Amino acid sequence: MTKPVSLLEPQLAKDLMKQGAQIYRRVVTKNYCVKCAISKRVVKVRAKDERRHAESLS
Repeated sequence: MTKPVSLLEPQLAKDLMKQGAQIYRRVVTKNYCVKCAISKRVVKVRAKDERRHAESLS
């Protein structure tokens, strides 16, 4: 999972951006195992017929 994270509070960042300041955003990448990703709701559990099949990947 990759997402940009601001180092400032949202209201302060909004005020500074209105004044023309550029806000640095750090990109954070997190790797989860399948079990942890499902429990943290990063990915959703899909029904068996909605999953990709190995023969369709080639």
